[in-house]
Amino acid sequence: MASAQVFPRLFTVDEANDLLPALRPLVKQIFDHLEFLRKKSEAVIRGGQLSPNSPDLMERLQENDAVARLIHQVKGLVEEINSYGCASKGVEQGLVDFPCMLGGEIVFLCWRYGEESVGYWHRIEDGFAGRRPLLDADEGDGNGNISYH
Repeated sequence: MASAQVFPRLFTVDEANDLLPALRPLVKQIFDHLEFLRKKSEAVIRGGQLSPNSPDLMERLQENDAVARLIHQVKGLVEEINSYGCASKGVEQGLVDFPCMLGGEIVFLCWRYGEESVGYWHRIEDGFAGRRPLLDADEGDGNGNISYH
């Protein structure tokens, strides 16, 4: 079961929110690098007359120093985000998940770049599609009381 995974730490909502000022600029840098990477990759594909459907397209693209450097930088930024104990998910969407204990189950608090604060959660196996507001009354102790810690 996915929720049996070992995480370096579990976050409270406050701890996740406190980390956002450090994460926002990292995610913004990823967006900037991805935009430049798209443009540079398109130029390399056109210039080298490469087929976008070629099975070795990534290898061919990485032969370009600028493309290889950008890919390396994006990977480094993802690793930096993950080093805080959270998980960079969906880099193109700016998604970051924070492992959290909810009612005896490990779930993810979910934040997307552009959101002011962490306002959602989802079960690990449900992913972003299963995102629910933090104050979803369907969870908790049956009296509408929810504990995120």
